[in-house]
Amino acid sequence: MLMHSIPTDSFELNKQYLNVKDIKNLEISNKPICHIYKTQGKYQYLEIDFITCDWCLSSLGQATLQARLNNELTFMWLRGCTLKLNYTSVGNMTIFVRGDDLAINYLLKEISKLTVDEKYWQKYRKGDHMLEIDRNSHNVMPTHHIKGNTQKIS
Repeated sequence: MLMHSIPTDSFELNKQYLNVKDIKNLEISNKPICHIYKTQGKYQYLEIDFITCDWCLSSLGQATLQARLNNELTFMWLRGCTLKLNYTSVGNMTIFVRGDDLAINYLLKEISKLTVDEKYWQKYRKGDHMLEIDRNSHNVMPTHHIKGNTQKIS
């Protein structure tokens, strides 16, 4: 499978608020949006959005990254953080993580490691045409607190 050039250093965290020009530059360089969109107390909210790229995570890439993130979320829970289901999901097109600095940095490091292997990526756009995304061949559920009980995780 020939991949549209997946750029190196794709998951560099954008430190500032992204404006239209920043997003256009990401599209030109075929890089995803990768930024902290909110900070609340000890938590940072990370968003990675592949809409500015021609590629996204394959279902194998999604499952692999979610499994690695679940491991880190368990350590985050042991550090005293609460886990919210809607904020710890790895999808084909978007990734959301509510975590501390250690969890955010871990995720960025792990996703950067995956970029070297094309089996974790899937081309979803060719020019102006959208291609079908395989969403069902692999699946790993995110870790979260069970019904708000901070003593149990699932």
